[in-house]
Amino acid sequence: MKDRDPERFFTLEECLTIGMSSLFNFLILMFRHLDRARTIFVLNIFIITAISLTAYAWRKYPLPCIRFFRDWYVIPFLIVIYLENGPLVPLINPREMDSLVISIDRFLFLGHDPTVLLETIVHPVLSEILQLSYASFYLLPLSLCMILYLPGKTRNDFHVVASTILMGFYLSYIGYYLTPVLGPRFTLDHLQGVPLTGLWTFDFVRTLLAQAEGRMYDCMPSGHALVSLLTVLLSWLYLKRFFPVALVWSLFLLFSTVYLRYHYVTDLVVGMALGTAVFRYGPGLATAFICGNETAMTPPRVDELGEE
Repeated sequence: MKDRDPERFFTLEECLTIGMSSLFNFLILMFRHLDRARTIFVLNIFIITAISLTAYAWRKYPLPCIRFFRDWYVIPFLIVIYLENGPLVPLINPREMDSLVISIDRFLFLGHDPTVLLETIVHPVLSEILQLSYASFYLLPLSLCMILYLPGKTRNDFHVVASTILMGFYLSYIGYYLTPVLGPRFTLDHLQGVPLTGLWTFDFVRTLLAQAEGRMYDCMPSGHALVSLLTVLLSWLYLKRFFPVALVWSLFLLFSTVYLRYHYVTDLVVGMALGTAVFRYGPGLATAFICGNETAMTPPRVDELGEE
């Protein structure tokens, strides 16, 4: 796909981020929680304003440094919006649905909980490796985007991949409000007979993640499963030489989510199903947005060098 100068005021990544911030503020107003979510409301207004000012600055001063900043600055907004889910999900939908997901897991595993079954292979070395794998989640899609951003790659491919990955993230966020699920580390802790221990960084990383996220209803669908699978599929389409790395990385990530008791198996399955759906439609929609209506909805297949 050849590069084409953007004709729209906002990039697709910016549109998606503005859309999520606006949706959250709409939910706050609709459910009348402005008094309890005022900070989130103001923060979302700041995000929308910052994006608008950045887009305007690029239009007025199309400098390479502004372009570089604009290509990457939505990443911190993505993380901020994710953290907003912590206090906001129970305000919008206070119905906890872990019991339903646990029932499905037990049906699939003949009355057993997968996290309890995995206690038979718990080992400090394995726990250490998998905790680091779990913590590296954001680095997987970021690595694909960074490689596609290197000189010699087409800039439009970078934007198609980046915006498709954002679609996956934001779709998982929306799912949290439809099915609030805490995860087995909270709900099944009383059934776990073998504690998780590591060697060197395990306790530090696990505590750091726990403190950053808090008690968050962010399991259904699994963003780890959705975005990891989506990254693997996108690497197959746009950067084949990264595909083996992405595949192995994703397998470690997916296994770590259940082994470390962050996720049920059911929410992984739902996440992977949604990831497949985003891959089916996301790149085509992104290509049409970036290159115009004359471009087919299915993006061109590219080889491992990122060329047509």
